[in-house]
This record gives sequence, C-alpha cells and structure tokens, in this order.
Amino acid sequence: MPVTQRLREEANSIWDKIFKHPFVVELFKGSLPMEKFRYYVIQDYNFLIGMTKAFSLLASKAYDYELLREALMLAYGDATIEMDNYLRLLDRIGLTIEEVLNTEPAPTNIAYVNHVLSTCSLGTPIECLVSTLPCFWTYMEIPRVNKDLIMKNKNPVYLDWINTYRSKEYIELTTKLINLVDKYAKHIDYNKLKRIFILSSRYEYMFWDMAYNIEKWPI
Repeated sequence: MPVTQRLREEANSIWDKIFKHPFVVELFKGSLPMEKFRYYVIQDYNFLIGMTKAFSLLASKAYDYELLREALMLAYGDATIEMDNYLRLLDRIGLTIEEVLNTEPAPTNIAYVNHVLSTCSLGTPIECLVSTLPCFWTYMEIPRVNKDLIMKNKNPVYLDWINTYRSKEYIELTTKLINLVDKYAKHIDYNKLKRIFILSSRYEYMFWDMAYNIEKWPI
C-alpha cells in the first residue's frame, strides 16, 4: 500500500469530521453567514503565505534536482492558483488587501502555520511535504464528498470558491504532491510521518472550527 494511502486511512476519523463540519456543510449549501466566510478569507491569507514559504524552504533543502524543481512548482502553484483566486475574491466580498494585512492572525492560524514552517525548517524534505499534504488533499476531497450539497447552493461567491478546488489545475497540483510523498517516503520512518500527518489533519479541522466560531485572542 502506498505511504499516502496508509496515512489517509490513519486520519480517516479526523477527515470525516472535517467533511461534516458546520462551516464546510453550510458553505457548500450556500447558507454560511457571510461574516464567517469573510473571517475565513482574512485568516486564509496568512496561511497561504505560510504554505508558499514552506515550499520555498523545501526547495532550499532538496537533495536532487527533481525534488527542487517540484518544490518550486508547488510554491508557484500555491502562489498563483490559490492566491490569484484569493485576490479576486476580496473585492467580491467587500474586503481590501490592506484590511487583510492589518488583521492579526488568530491563535489556531498561527499555531498551524508555525507547525508547518517548523517542520519544514527543522525536518527532512519529506517531513515537510507530509506536513502540507492534509491541507491540499482535504480541499480536493471536500467537494467530492459534498457534491450533492452544491445542488442547493445559489451563492455565486461560494460556488466560485468551491470550483477552485474542483479545477483540473488544483487536482493536478494535489496529485503531484501525493505522488512526490509516495516516491520519496519509501525508506522514511513511517511513525514519524504519521505523527506529522495526523497533527496537520487536526489543524485542518481546527482551522474550520476557528473560522466558524470567529476565534479571537482571549486576552
């Protein structure tokens, strides 16, 4: 069994909760309050920047040309496919980039980004890849699991957001990441990769929960 499939099965209970989270379900139905979506979009900027930095760190540590090239392509894909869509989205929901930049990231957001960046800074290139995988992979699976809910959705902003993660470009990008992990992780300590993958999966769930509850700093 490929390493990624083993990791996916290990995290199945967490991913099921992600697919059924109220933020996700209401977003796909089109009933999510715009206030919650705007909060999510504001917080997502910090995370997208963090992921681009993570792939740049991966490129700096790559031990062969193929991994270097793929890491740079992943960084570029994250900075274009997702970021281009992000910047278009701001105007549609009445936000400016200045508002986004002036908003402090929430506790969960900072913790998740720091987890990925510390893994990519201190760990091996494969550990770095595994730390980013749940984000890309769950976003590809969420539209597949919740495809029936989309039929009820009449919110064009939410539909456009959803379609980004159903696009050929995004699926190809995520599939490339999955294949890279399978190729390079064959002789790596599986239990170490599992801990990283599970932790990132937990943070994925917590990020949705953060957005749904509009998380604030307690002090």
